[in-house]
Amino acid sequence: MKIGIITPMAEEKIALSAILENTETRQHGSTTITSGNYKNHEVMLTESGIGKVAAGSAATVMIDNFNPDLIVNTGSAGALDPDLKIGDEVIGTRIAYSDVDVTAFGYAYGQLPNKPLYYEADPAVVADFMNLTAGKKGLIVSGDQFVQDDGKKKILSYFPEALVAEMEAAAVAQVATQFGTPFIVLRGVSDLANGESNIVFDDYVVEAGKASAQLLINYMNQKN
Repeated sequence: MKIGIITPMAEEKIALSAILENTETRQHGSTTITSGNYKNHEVMLTESGIGKVAAGSAATVMIDNFNPDLIVNTGSAGALDPDLKIGDEVIGTRIAYSDVDVTAFGYAYGQLPNKPLYYEADPAVVADFMNLTAGKKGLIVSGDQFVQDDGKKKILSYFPEALVAEMEAAAVAQVATQFGTPFIVLRGVSDLANGESNIVFDDYVVEAGKASAQLLINYMNQKN
């Protein structure tokens, strides 16, 4: 299986880099992609950088140059669901933008013109991952903000069912959908988006990234 993995931050890809064998690194503009093998899988790994443009650009380069069977966007996120705790795993079944507003033209909040409001992850892949974790599955929202209390309230007013907020997944999901490539989004909760995120984020982002990476490794082991 050819799996393309996109992480926003270097800290979030450490565990994944460590498992690859026979690695080769190629530069595509500002995007660095390391390809290698893990068991019977061909894996392509890149650190996109933070934000929607960076993530969308990395996804485009990944799909156009390597044609993966599956795109996985993995990393950390801030909790919107009050039942979530730091370290919990979330699998995105639907992804939406939290900072798009063209409602003046009759679109739903979060919907880009002539695009769907929600981008749907591959249901078979979601099912496979849910068999590997007790984590929650559901809606993940993306915007170019590090969400704190006021932002959290605004997002939940439009997306009350949203589980976590982060800054990349919707762009990856949109690009994957446009290319017809199946995708899945994995997030570990690194903060509670409660006004203290700047205090705990640095402490927990590595651990959240490790948790998401281990879930992905377990998936690849199952698919071996």
